[in-house]
Amino acid sequence: MSSYPIGQNYPFTLVQRGGRLVIGLSLLNCYLDDGTKLQTDDVRDINWKPNRIHLPGHDIPNLFVAIDIDDKRVYQTTPSRKWEAMWNQICSLSVDSPSSAIALQVFHKSTIPPSKCLAKKKMEIGQLLKTDEERTDFSIVLKPVEGNHATDTLQPTLIVRLTSIDNLQAAAVTLANTTQDTETLQSTGTGSTIEKIVNTGVNNGDLLYNLETVLSKLRIIHPYSNVAWNVLDSVYKAVEKQKETDEDVCRLVQTMAEVYTFAKDIKSASEKITRLETTVYALVKQTGECALFIREYTGHGFGVRLLKNVLSEDSDKIKGFVNAFQKFGESLDRGTALETLYVSTKTLAMAEESAKMVEKTAQTQKLNSLEPVKMNASLRPECLPGTREEIRGLITNWLTTPPDDSSPGNILWLSGVAGAGKSTIATSISQYFRELGRLGAFLFFTRNKSDPADVIRTIAFHLARSNIYVASAICDAIEKDSALIDSPIYTQFQKLLLEPLTGAQNHIHGPIIVVLDALDECGDADSRRTLVSLISNEFPKLPTAVRFFITSRPDSDIASKFENQPKIAKHLLDITLLSSLVDIRIYLDIEMREIREQQELGSTWPGESKMEALTKHSSGLFIWASTATRYLLQSYDLDHALESLLDKGLTTLDDLYAGALEVAGPWNDPTFVREAQAALSVVILGKTSVSVALIDALLVPKHSSSRIFGRLGCVLQWAPGQHVKILHASFSDYLTDRARSGDKPWFIDPSILEPQIARGCLHILKKELQFNICGFEDSHIYTTKVPGLSECITDLSKRITDHISPQLLYSSLYWASHLAVIGSATPHSATPISSATPLLRDGLLVDLKDLMYTKFMFWLEVLCVQQKVGVAIDALEAVANLAKNHWHEEELAHFATDAVKFVLRFAPVISHSVPHIYLSALPFAPSESKIRKQYSSLLVPDKTVGIQSSMSGQWPRLQATIEGHSGWVWSVAFSPDGNHIASGSADRTLWVWDARTGDLLVGPFTGHDGEINSIAFSCDGKSIVSGSDDKTVRVWDAQTGKTIGAPLTGHRNIVNSVCISPTGKQIASASLDKTVHIWEWDEHSEVKIAPLVITHVALVWAVAFSPDGDQVVSGSKDGLVQVWDTQTGKLVNGPLKGHTEGIRSVAFSPDGKHILSLSHEAAHIWDAYTGTELITITTPIGTDAYSAAFTPNGKQIVVGCNDSLLRIWDVQTGALVSAPIDGHSEPVLSVSVSPDGMRIASGSGDKTIRVWDAYQELSAALKVDTEQVGANEQGTVQMYHPRYTGHTDTVQCVAFSPKGDHIASGSWDNTVCPLHCIFPNEEQIVSGSKDTTIRVWNVQNGTMFAGPLEGHSKQVWCVAFSPQGDRIVSGSDDKTANVHTSTVLSVAFSSDGGQIRSASIAGIARVSDAQTGALVEGPFKFQVPNQTYHIRFSPDGQLIGASGQDSVVRFFNLRSSDLTQLEGHTEAVRALGFSQDGKWIVSGSNDTTVRVWDLDTRSLAAGPFEGHRDSVLSVDFSPDRRRVVSGSYDSSIRVFETTPDDILKNALRGGSLGKDGWLLNSMAQPILWVPPWLHRGLYFPQNSVVIHKDGTTKLDFTHFVEGTAWKECVDV
Repeated sequence: MSSYPIGQNYPFTLVQRGGRLVIGLSLLNCYLDDGTKLQTDDVRDINWKPNRIHLPGHDIPNLFVAIDIDDKRVYQTTPSRKWEAMWNQICSLSVDSPSSAIALQVFHKSTIPPSKCLAKKKMEIGQLLKTDEERTDFSIVLKPVEGNHATDTLQPTLIVRLTSIDNLQAAAVTLANTTQDTETLQSTGTGSTIEKIVNTGVNNGDLLYNLETVLSKLRIIHPYSNVAWNVLDSVYKAVEKQKETDEDVCRLVQTMAEVYTFAKDIKSASEKITRLETTVYALVKQTGECALFIREYTGHGFGVRLLKNVLSEDSDKIKGFVNAFQKFGESLDRGTALETLYVSTKTLAMAEESAKMVEKTAQTQKLNSLEPVKMNASLRPECLPGTREEIRGLITNWLTTPPDDSSPGNILWLSGVAGAGKSTIATSISQYFRELGRLGAFLFFTRNKSDPADVIRTIAFHLARSNIYVASAICDAIEKDSALIDSPIYTQFQKLLLEPLTGAQNHIHGPIIVVLDALDECGDADSRRTLVSLISNEFPKLPTAVRFFITSRPDSDIASKFENQPKIAKHLLDITLLSSLVDIRIYLDIEMREIREQQELGSTWPGESKMEALTKHSSGLFIWASTATRYLLQSYDLDHALESLLDKGLTTLDDLYAGALEVAGPWNDPTFVREAQAALSVVILGKTSVSVALIDALLVPKHSSSRIFGRLGCVLQWAPGQHVKILHASFSDYLTDRARSGDKPWFIDPSILEPQIARGCLHILKKELQFNICGFEDSHIYTTKVPGLSECITDLSKRITDHISPQLLYSSLYWASHLAVIGSATPHSATPISSATPLLRDGLLVDLKDLMYTKFMFWLEVLCVQQKVGVAIDALEAVANLAKNHWHEEELAHFATDAVKFVLRFAPVISHSVPHIYLSALPFAPSESKIRKQYSSLLVPDKTVGIQSSMSGQWPRLQATIEGHSGWVWSVAFSPDGNHIASGSADRTLWVWDARTGDLLVGPFTGHDGEINSIAFSCDGKSIVSGSDDKTVRVWDAQTGKTIGAPLTGHRNIVNSVCISPTGKQIASASLDKTVHIWEWDEHSEVKIAPLVITHVALVWAVAFSPDGDQVVSGSKDGLVQVWDTQTGKLVNGPLKGHTEGIRSVAFSPDGKHILSLSHEAAHIWDAYTGTELITITTPIGTDAYSAAFTPNGKQIVVGCNDSLLRIWDVQTGALVSAPIDGHSEPVLSVSVSPDGMRIASGSGDKTIRVWDAYQELSAALKVDTEQVGANEQGTVQMYHPRYTGHTDTVQCVAFSPKGDHIASGSWDNTVCPLHCIFPNEEQIVSGSKDTTIRVWNVQNGTMFAGPLEGHSKQVWCVAFSPQGDRIVSGSDDKTANVHTSTVLSVAFSSDGGQIRSASIAGIARVSDAQTGALVEGPFKFQVPNQTYHIRFSPDGQLIGASGQDSVVRFFNLRSSDLTQLEGHTEAVRALGFSQDGKWIVSGSNDTTVRVWDLDTRSLAAGPFEGHRDSVLSVDFSPDRRRVVSGSYDSSIRVFETTPDDILKNALRGGSLGKDGWLLNSMAQPILWVPPWLHRGLYFPQNSVVIHKDGTTKLDFTHFVEGTAWKECVDV
């Protein structure tokens, strides 16, 4: 007897694979040079008695052998109805170790009762293997099983045989056995009488098990059969309890079984496999796809579908499969190859796809709009035959197995160290499923070149191409929102993946595989944080049929998210396992065989000892083995190179890389070193994959890089015409790490070489940039799509390819990225480039100035066509910083800063239209801007739009207006880096925006059940805390919008204010429950259940941490400011007294020395240590302050007020440091200052967030030549003629003077608000006000002529002067006019002054005696639905005009009670006025238009007049009705000509100006883009006068060129 050690050649072979022992041909597809079969020959001495009730002929046992390994069934023979049964069948065994238990059992096959075991033998595998070397047949004595007709006198014996066979023989024998299996299938009724199976209720397990047997034996032929075997195995287990199988499935299985009868004997099968290898492989692949379909069809796959719910098209698919197998059978019978046939559930739907070809073409265009990243895997290496089979088997099995309780998710994460072979495995897996038709997407990432923002839409694009139903759903999403490509990736995931895949899941048959390789190389940890969180938390929500295979290094940011996610399966690629060395040895054997063939070396080269040494040197790293073989292939003297590898001890990757590079070139030659470093630096540091042509174009000085790359084949992947790529990221790590290669001549120092690449980029820009580079012919056609507007250029991609070289495209996008290292030490270089290389610095300065001063506009063209305007902002900010702080180039710094403003303000133009960079952006740049001064010479004056403006020549303070909330914006906050703004709103949502552009980044965050009152960023910017009316505090992930942990509960009333400590360890919240809570909080979201509670005696409205986090300051409704210890809750300072109203806002100064507290009436600054009040800053009379914040230097405070203005005060002097910031139309509720102090964010009741330049000197405030005729300290009434300025707030009332020469207006821009004003004559103005008084003003000098006239107890809504000029009548909220019972909205004298007419909001009109007040006529009733906004009497007193919320203008005849309705407005009508002749009526509306109606024809007489940007609140006719004046919420006054001349008609060239700024012609094509800061003061058609505080603008289109003539505007 002998025992067989592992790895030696005996009658059979035992090989260890990754901790498992494989006997014979492993079921795990391990590669063997020879195999072992365990053959069950016969069984003897079985004693058996039939059941008392049995079928005729069934008195002989129907015996079969079952083999279990460690209690798991691994094989089962077909039944044999003989006393001495013989099978001569082979099985292959896979076991964990020699100690694994094998059980050999003999069963009698029975249907009723179920099959039972008659005899069995259980033993260790090791015992089975210990046998005489010369004897392969031996007997195993079985032990009878009690109760199964066995006796103790006989010893049942099983004869088995162990033999050694090679791979081909094993395949042939397996196929030969198929014949017997097929005969068995036929003998049980699966032949021509399928109905028998269904009608007699044949057990599903019989049918499926027989097919399983066939497929399990075919596994040795090709890996594709793995899928089929595993899928059918799962079906077998799932349908054991199912009684019947669908007839179509039976027919399909029968056809499959018949095909496998092509092997009549071992010899013929062997010959056919050799001759028809491709056909046999295709057959097995087809079987796998069919197996997946069967599993889905029978309701046990990913779709969990039931037979009764099977889709109607499945019948056609089954027919397609049957036809395919029949063709395979014919091919095998004829012995001819059939290479192209493959049918999948996808190809079976081709007819349907063809029928939808037109739709598909449209879908392709929509899908292309996703701009997927191109993934070319053609040169990526795959696993060599025989390598990585165990791990590939594990992966493929997992991906094709539906989830269950033990593995519930849809993500498999393979992690491992660099060089372990993860990418090669990923490529092999993707190719495997690609050939099966199951690959949904394969994305592989490259360091410094892959952007996490591209991932979701690229996956969506490829998934859409894999399934027409998914494509349709994704296209629908794109149709609904064409801006999805620019939306946050969480929104992209929701709209492009989750919703489409969920909607189409009934049409996804079996698994769709998505492979993401090298996730760790997709951006850096910070930029991919959102993506990683999305994968971890949201991908598991996708339909389970979408399976993800992800590889990465175990980087902490990825591991921390994946490790604790139960729905992500994890597998570590352990290079220390013996299986890794075995696989590497196989890999090296194959590679050395190729080397031997190429070099015509001996058959044993390089020898066993050296092969073992190479294997050992690899340490389990495939990248080492790969690089080593490439190194040998590149060598002239193979033996010498091999000796170097082994003798020099190049056992680490660093050693190997160094050794390979050392022999690649003359590193002692300075020219070679310089050129090699330069060429390698572009490959290593480049931002995308690069071609040799691009590399050569970037090199300064110029030289050919191909000579270099030709020497570096062992570490680079390159061939002529191909991009140059590193073979592995570890090579880049090695070259750029000073600690690893800093003393080598090939060291790549980014701080030196990146600026050299930048200079190469700038050289290309200088050489290739030019005007209208893509040859756009028509300015009426957008370059890129503008959502909701007309179509754009359709051949943009072709134009880019034809006109923009790859090197220009690269240089335009990345020149600034290569400058990023300048001025700061990096991990790779301790010396800043600014001082290390003055020559390079000087050269860069020259090149940068050339770009800024001569080619800037042309550069923007390239960014426009690439839709990369954000690149310009980043680049220009980098230049400004570099020029100012490192090169001390103030002029360049100022220019770059001005250029940033230009790009930010004109981003809507630069993003969508190249022509309008010149037609719109440059002409509208402020006259004093550096961009305008530098580039105005480009424009031909007689060809561009003429602009007459009284606006300032400086940039407006408004940088961005952000819209999205549907409720008041209660809170805004900058992130710590200043790049993002978070906003919380009354609409219960929280959003995160780009602070520069206003673009949405993440949101909405939903979860609060009440208004969000306060938000704050954590110190690291990763989290946001919010407080709400729902009494809770929540913590959110700032990048994903997901809540972190459970809501913090404990408050018993509204949470008004929240903040996070500077250490990030505590959260403070203030509530109307009169408490401040301090919660302990850490980065893992663990919050103490019971917070520290600080009790107040009044409602607490505000709280803030000190800079060191040791204290919090709180402000409460009782006007007290108090400072508390955050650990003990004890009062440490205060209460500080001085306010007379409740505290709305509190803050510590950045240095912690001062405390700011704000109430409606004043801001107080306190000494934080002593509590001494330092200064009180009082808000303007009648103005309430809502929010305040310190600037970062602590020298100013920014305050938001209810008059819609922001004000900046000096905390030392209390003086305003700049003009009030105006732009909101409702109260400013929240303010925040960016960390660099350059921007202010404000949230308002107008539902917008606005971003402003923080500093504009008071001297730079607008100065307009004005003549303000009437003004006072209590209210503002102004008369304009002929020079005028404007109001700073809502214009409530307007009126013409009797001759029409003057206009009077009343506004909310001071403490008393005039609600109505009139001219009784040319010398006086009468006004009624919110202050309950009436005043008469002198027009000439602005003094008060009479008043204030007191008597009303509430605000005065209307006034009228008697014709004689001796009396005034007024109507008020106090209901006093003519004893009305509700607010009086209109009063008027009769023409003789004897009567007074009045009307109230209740729809009651009265005519009273002017002397006695007695009722003369009425009361008359008229009705306006809902709220009445405005009432006016006609001059003759016969008509009443009234308006309300329903957009209809009504006028009532008081005598006849006739009602007339005028319809045309789209929103509520807020203002009415009659012409003096009573024939026309004018109306102003919330829809921002003014309309003039003819009362005789009941139709429009003039208008609609456009121009106002907000609701129109007041209107009036001139005496001759040729003009109409209107006042608006937008603080402007406009005069419209009712009978305009042609010039006024064409003020906007006949176009319509949208809120987005685009002036469109009648075909919705762009004429011009007008910046938003000009809109309120812009002259619109039929405007003869516009009055606005910021100035006005007239456009002259007399010589303007547009359309196909647009290029004439530029002189180049």
